[in-house]
Amino acid sequence: MSLDSRNLSPLTKADGVALLTRKSISAIYAMADGGDLVDGKYLWVWNVATDPAGKIRDLRFWVGEVLAPQCQEHLTLAQVIDFILPANRREFPAGEVCRLLQVRPITLSDLRPELNGVLRANSGFYPRAGLVVFFQRRWLGALAPNPDETHRRKL
Repeated sequence: MSLDSRNLSPLTKADGVALLTRKSISAIYAMADGGDLVDGKYLWVWNVATDPAGKIRDLRFWVGEVLAPQCQEHLTLAQVIDFILPANRREFPAGEVCRLLQVRPITLSDLRPELNGVLRANSGFYPRAGLVVFFQRRWLGALAPNPDETHRRKL
């Protein structure tokens, strides 16, 4: 069996990070929240929960950073979003967005207004522009309490 990388999401859940790094889920969440001197931190993390202000977060990590963190530090948020959402695409069908965000269709339906999704011919479609705004808003770095932490993370 061979994997076609075009079908793989550039994002992963905490369980995927644990599989790739052999770190505990609690260490991974700590790294998403600013890290420490031992494990470091993850810069490129998004909360895709239907209620982003709620108690339960649903984090997605950029696989590029998980696999090669030192190579990704210099990137801006816009550059990372371009890796996740190819700039040559104007819109994405619902199934592709479900795979990208690793959410179920009912969750995507709940997120549709925020993503500026539309229903056409009994299918959902999501404009790239709506997805970009979603990634900008839901990026944990945008919520960093220390402005010095975001010096590299420009929109």
